[in-house]
Amino acid sequence: MSNKKNIILVAVRLSSNRLKNKALLNLYDSPLILKLTERIKKSKFSSDIIWCTSTNKDDDKLEEIALVNNINIYRGSELDVMSRFIYVSEKYNADNIVRVTGDNPLTDPEIIDFLIDKHVNNNLEYTYCSSTPIGTRSEVISSKMLKKCHNLLIDKYSSEYMTWMLNRPDHFKIGSFIYPNKKLNRPEISFSVDENEDYEAVNTIFKYYKNTIPSLENIIDFVDKNPILLSKLMNKKNKKKIDKINVKFKTDL
Repeated sequence: MSNKKNIILVAVRLSSNRLKNKALLNLYDSPLILKLTERIKKSKFSSDIIWCTSTNKDDDKLEEIALVNNINIYRGSELDVMSRFIYVSEKYNADNIVRVTGDNPLTDPEIIDFLIDKHVNNNLEYTYCSSTPIGTRSEVISSKMLKKCHNLLIDKYSSEYMTWMLNRPDHFKIGSFIYPNKKLNRPEISFSVDENEDYEAVNTIFKYYKNTIPSLENIIDFVDKNPILLSKLMNKKNKKKIDKINVKFKTDL
């Protein structure tokens, strides 16, 4: 690895339409957002973790939890999520950003490091992996590329849907990789917490393992041995509707 500075930014807010306050829901004995943060701290190639939330009063609780737990937090535009990331990347003088979403408590630190390694060694601008379960993945983004992308956006208030804006090989140097451990390549599974049934299913895993959440491979083994749980975790395809979201660039006109 080079001496590039990589930071993890967690996009999180409490005003979700489908499952309000989901970041605060308990997984075994503590809030989802803390379980997520504890897990991604195991990344070896990243230096800092910062929660990126909004100035909406609904998110005051996140700031309280962050302060009590000595976690870095930044509060910015509620709708322009990308601007939050850009501000923090500049403040921390980061070369690359690892984007993690706050509803994915099983985001995998080894996958983070795999992607950072691929990103840096191949001099990429945007790096991702779609082969592992939804809710375990992350994305690595060049800080310079993020600014470039932000300047190209027609609707900056749609930047919550960042993936559709960043994955533009016609504009950026993109890397898509298959994870080398074939046992983890299970894209039909989703550990993302979007709705209450997702929360209940993921909480079953946390209750079973209590405070010693194992490797992703062991989690998948556990799920495979519990067919009812597996059926609840099957990927519901794309739940998010982006029909009315403008993810186009000015150059697309």
